[in-house]
Amino acid sequence: MTVIRLICLPLLAGIGLSACQTPQARQTELARICADPVNRQPKSAYWAECQSLRPSTSRQLQKDYLLGAPTGD
Repeated sequence: MTVIRLICLPLLAGIGLSACQTPQARQTELARICADPVNRQPKSAYWAECQSLRPSTSRQLQKDYLLGAPTGD
């Protein structure tokens, strides 16, 4: 029982503290992540979040679509 408490207590504390992120800290972290061009690609895990921060222009979306389109080889 004591071992379970020793494992669960830090785990629950970590979850609780991670939920306390301020909106300013989140925006700063997201801006840093989105500064990397790889994260602004449509297949990236961060693409939707980066779009919410700074949406792509129609020209950027068209370029991304054409680069990901099948070539028909």
